[in-house]
Amino acid sequence: MKLAPVRSDTPERALSKVPSPAQAIFVSLFLALGPGAMRVSIAQDAPPVPANPKMVSLGGERYQIGAIVVDRKARRFTLPARVHVLDKPLEYLLTTKGGMKEYETLLETDVSGTEFNLACILLGLERDPTLEPYMQFSQKRVAGPRVEVTIARKDGGREATMNAGDVLFDTDAKAGEPVEWVYVGSQKHWQDGRFAADVTGTLIGFVHDPNTIIESALGLGIGAYGSVNGNAERLPPVGSAVELAVTVPEAGAAKK
Repeated sequence: MKLAPVRSDTPERALSKVPSPAQAIFVSLFLALGPGAMRVSIAQDAPPVPANPKMVSLGGERYQIGAIVVDRKARRFTLPARVHVLDKPLEYLLTTKGGMKEYETLLETDVSGTEFNLACILLGLERDPTLEPYMQFSQKRVAGPRVEVTIARKDGGREATMNAGDVLFDTDAKAGEPVEWVYVGSQKHWQDGRFAADVTGTLIGFVHDPNTIIESALGLGIGAYGSVNGNAERLPPVGSAVELAVTVPEAGAAKK
């Protein structure tokens, strides 16, 4: 996806309900306008999206979208999150606080689906055109550009960074292949066509929920409910702050 420079005298644009080329234009408009803030109009009946999320230039190809910090040169973005559920069955790695699936997510965040997806778009990610419609718990591989997901925890003055897949299973689980994460971009919500990740609050999942923005390519724990429950020995207690990072490897981003 090429972010072509487009200039406008109007610093405000309505965001489409679903990720599309229109969002790429939104990003291009912001990049062309340079430092400052761009406010985005969102339907007020679409919780949990903030009424006026804004994207601010931090300089050096770094941008802030709500609580997310995007570094385009490093091909990554980071966001604050909290450990939410441990030692219980999980189906999601990250959901928005108050989202429909927060009772079965390892981490929760105050970031909305729109903010999270805009960060992905800034890194050049776009939905794979070969991705076919799929149902939750489908065991078919999900297609999409690859991303890496890590979680950083702090113990006093020391910081430990772990691959997200390594902390989803307890210590009794056998070590398997590294988890492959892909960008799928969510979809239109079946009720009213809004961006589904905003309606459900599901950001990163691994049971092939089509409402998520990032998914495990092969799925985890599908057909074996309760097999994914978080590693309490590697993660801090419930409620502890962590930082989640999404990185696009050189071979995983869309061409610009």
